[in-house]
Amino acid sequence: MTTRVRSALALFAACLAVGGTVVAQDWPQFLGPTRNGTYSGVSLADTWPENGPTRLWERPVGAGFAGPAVVGERVILFHRVGAEEVVEALVAQSGETVWRYAYQTTYRDDFGFDEGPRSVPVVAEGRVHTYGAQGQLHTVDLETGEALWQVDTHARYGVRKGFFGAAGSPLVEAGRLVANVGGSRGGIVAFDAATGVELWTATTDES
Repeated sequence: MTTRVRSALALFAACLAVGGTVVAQDWPQFLGPTRNGTYSGVSLADTWPENGPTRLWERPVGAGFAGPAVVGERVILFHRVGAEEVVEALVAQSGETVWRYAYQTTYRDDFGFDEGPRSVPVVAEGRVHTYGAQGQLHTVDLETGEALWQVDTHARYGVRKGFFGAAGSPLVEAGRLVANVGGSRGGIVAFDAATGVELWTATTDES
């Protein structure tokens, strides 16, 4: 998995070189700005040079399936390094780390395949929200990486581990962060995106 994520970051950096701009369109969450997988930014290159696009940068990353989020000149990377899930803000043109936020995780994949985060970060209203494989929901400041709030959803809402870990990327809408938690004390949960205060729960269906 490390190789695939590293390759994706290298390809992203190469596309920057072809496009001639830092970021053609923000991609702040899973499937893009409207969560439908549709790109509506400026036109991209129709063809690549014979030897491929120029690679601007490449960097090693840890384990995980979470794709990066892109906002302005920042790439938000969410991965696992050792016993930590790590959120990093990178400079899009250089790959340089702007800030790094990390916390402990003990998640183990029952199939022994990959133990990193699964869900894409969500960037909205100057905040970065991540949902780790162990159900740890964290929110940090986009500019500084300062921790704003966190919730262990598995502990609070009675979520069983399951086979594949927590994987649903949260949705931010109208100041609310909505997560598919899948617990016996809360299937879908809405939090205040700025404070982490629980606003409501719906269903008790386990995921």
